[in-house]
Amino acid sequence: ASDSNPPPFATTAAAGAFDYGIEKKDLTVLTTGATGLPQYAIDTRIPNVRHLPDGPFAMPGLYNAYANSPVHRFFQSWQQMDCSVAEATASNPSGCQQDLFPWVETTAGFKGDNATNMGFANVQQGDMPYFKKLADTYAVGDNYHQPIAGGTGANSLVLGYAGLIWYSDGQGHATKPPKDEIENPNPRPGTNNHYKNDGYSAGSYVNCSDPNQPGVQSILSYLSALPNNPQPNCSPNKYYLVNNYNPGYNEDGTINTTKYTIPPSSVPSIADVMDANQVSWAYYGEDWNRAVHHQVGVYCNICNPFQYETQIMANKQERKTHLLDTMDLYKALKSGNLPAVSYVKPSGLNDGHPASSKFSIFEAFTKKILDDLKKNPTLAANTAVFITVDEGGGYYDSGYVQPVDFFGDASRIPLIVVSPYSKDVGVVHSYGDHASIVKFIEANWSLPPISPTTRDNLPNPVQNGYVVTNGPAISDLMDFFNFGGKKK
Repeated sequence: ASDSNPPPFATTAAAGAFDYGIEKKDLTVLTTGATGLPQYAIDTRIPNVRHLPDGPFAMPGLYNAYANSPVHRFFQSWQQMDCSVAEATASNPSGCQQDLFPWVETTAGFKGDNATNMGFANVQQGDMPYFKKLADTYAVGDNYHQPIAGGTGANSLVLGYAGLIWYSDGQGHATKPPKDEIENPNPRPGTNNHYKNDGYSAGSYVNCSDPNQPGVQSILSYLSALPNNPQPNCSPNKYYLVNNYNPGYNEDGTINTTKYTIPPSSVPSIADVMDANQVSWAYYGEDWNRAVHHQVGVYCNICNPFQYETQIMANKQERKTHLLDTMDLYKALKSGNLPAVSYVKPSGLNDGHPASSKFSIFEAFTKKILDDLKKNPTLAANTAVFITVDEGGGYYDSGYVQPVDFFGDASRIPLIVVSPYSKDVGVVHSYGDHASIVKFIEANWSLPPISPTTRDNLPNPVQNGYVVTNGPAISDLMDFFNFGGKKK
């Protein structure tokens, strides 16, 4: 549960002493999943691993294993999708071929990376049984996407901002970040695809309004060649955060002065809209309390979009009211005093992210919340739970991708909606991404968009099958519900 004592735990007692997000009867998921193999060894749990054929392959049981985390950063994700107008067809008008995942993994990855991104969990053979049960019972989206071509930080931001934030002087004025923090995906001399400037420690900002910036022109040219001509949505001279940097505030509201940190942001979020319209809300971050008190834990600071924002973090009352721990969530479920809108984020231990977690743990984390919700029938009758992940983790996906702007979309990710009004709705094909969550909040509570340039201004999609014909467009997710009457 820390760098010096990572999971799996030796016993369920040790797991339960640290992790309060899993029901006691499910704690065994925290005690399994290691290989026993040396680092960088071939994973012999995969059948026929030394002679795998080209293409996707099932990874039996690996949803319950600590597995390799493939590359999933901004420019690498665009490379993985391999989008070209020359390859466009009626069923794939974006021309994104989704065929370079292993190539990027082996040319731009780090030591020990390999092509595990072609593996998949086979729910028909017993993988992810809890999520499959929910999908069979309620509504599941098979055309829902990560909004940003990249990783956890940027994709989490969209859940709050319906867009991205940019580098500033900390007072709301756009400025230029240090040179070594600007992305440069051009290959280093003597390499095929190792970027000149990339990595957590350097290279996370992109000025996509300037075609002369490294890596920018190719994406701009691609967007402009598409028949529907999606706009880049890049304001002049702003350097957008497209990868993982720490938020400008520590959890206690003090300024974060560590390296690899974006300065405090004044970009408005859906929180400002909800506050202005008296819609109650909270962000429940697992292990938040430990983080506030500077204790070692597994809280995810880059996952909390509101921790970047001055309007929230510089106001003690805002922090106290809206930024809470999942322990507070469990109390609210018991009492029935949930706010109108709740964001819930598991810790790095429980979020299902490859390498640091497992999907079986994320299932158990979700199950505890839904079990607690069911114990309060009055609350459950009027609550919808949206279950998704921040991004695809660099795993291959064959689904259609709609270019919305310079930043994405990218691969499909799961979305399950649990509600009395979603029971038996089944598979929903409408096109969405994380900005759809924001659109749902606005639609359900009759709220205005965050700003004129955010993705929550996009219309609901008109589709021919999976393909959006009026794009760029994203769903407000209302078709995941049957509000005309609860189905039996």
